[in-house]
Amino acid sequence: MLKIYHADSQLFREKYDLGFLLEKLPKSLHAKAHRYRRSQDAFNFVLGKLMLKRGLEELGMDNDLEKIRFNKNEKPILDDVFFNISHSADLVVCGLTRDGEIGIDVEFEKEINLNDFVKSFTAKEWKHITEHAFPLKKFFWYWVRKESIIKALGVKLSYMNQIEIDATKDFFIEKNKKWFLRNLDFGGNCFFAICSEIEFEQVEMIAMADGF
Repeated sequence: MLKIYHADSQLFREKYDLGFLLEKLPKSLHAKAHRYRRSQDAFNFVLGKLMLKRGLEELGMDNDLEKIRFNKNEKPILDDVFFNISHSADLVVCGLTRDGEIGIDVEFEKEINLNDFVKSFTAKEWKHITEHAFPLKKFFWYWVRKESIIKALGVKLSYMNQIEIDATKDFFIEKNKKWFLRNLDFGGNCFFAICSEIEFEQVEMIAMADGF
């Protein structure tokens, strides 16, 4: 099973002081939270870690986040569990499972200069984006999928243009290994994608409004 915890950080900003929430996290994470200039970004960071901690507790696992380590590309890792965190605007999402590697990405649609991102896509993907009736929407559809792949593989963002997605399929092959893709609907102009090592039959959505 894959659990997806999600929260609206605005609700927490209205209800809690950042320092109060930080007291629930290891001291080593306090400095990282304070590096963010915007309050929204700091709360998003903290909420992501609190959701991870909550998820570990519910799995009956050690929830000591001091044990997080990183691979050579800065992908966070814990023993015996797979997780990934993403956030955009006020939405914070944390995926957690014992059943295989995952990557998740969430993005709210916003106005961008598409040409700034051409190098992140293959020629076939870019043609599909630019010739679509709604190029910006197709861009974000591709982007969250490719970003989730990057995070699942634990590689750098610069690897993105070396991955080509077939828009008609919910999987892709990387070095003879099959990875599964799916989108979840958060409504409105929000795009959310999951890349996973196994094909999950069940995804449990858990809205977090309190309880940390």
